[in-house]
Amino acid sequence: MAELREYLPADFKRLLALDQQCFPKEIAYSAAELGYYLRSPGAICLLAMEQEKTIGFILGDRTRQSAGHVVTLDVMEASRKSGIGSTLMFALEERFRAADCTSAVLEVAVNNDAALRFYKKHGYSVLKTLRRYYPGGLDGLLMGKSLIGSQSKD
Repeated sequence: MAELREYLPADFKRLLALDQQCFPKEIAYSAAELGYYLRSPGAICLLAMEQEKTIGFILGDRTRQSAGHVVTLDVMEASRKSGIGSTLMFALEERFRAADCTSAVLEVAVNNDAALRFYKKHGYSVLKTLRRYYPGGLDGLLMGKSLIGSQSKD
């Protein structure tokens, strides 16, 4: 069973490598982009660890509008469909609630079917299409979820 822990600066290179494994090159975060999000005053980053190996992480940010923003959710391919993504998502949503966030939002590529199914399963719905949001002109979807009255499933 994976254990969750807070991000430490020494984790940066592992998280960057995992993000670049999980997403196409044009969508994966650069070192500068990932560093920017991790240094945000409202950043929340949780790692899923199994036998001292990082098998996934989630990065979120608390916005000024009482919303949480899911920046990225990355799980090693070998650990997908094991519940790690759900565990990370529930933990981040609990952190958002503790920070008085009333909703959560995220962006996802329109062609990322697995992620769309995952987010819909977790109560997120499409709010709008983000035209040419990703490099190469790929559209994104802005998805959101109310955090009021919805609790994580333990």
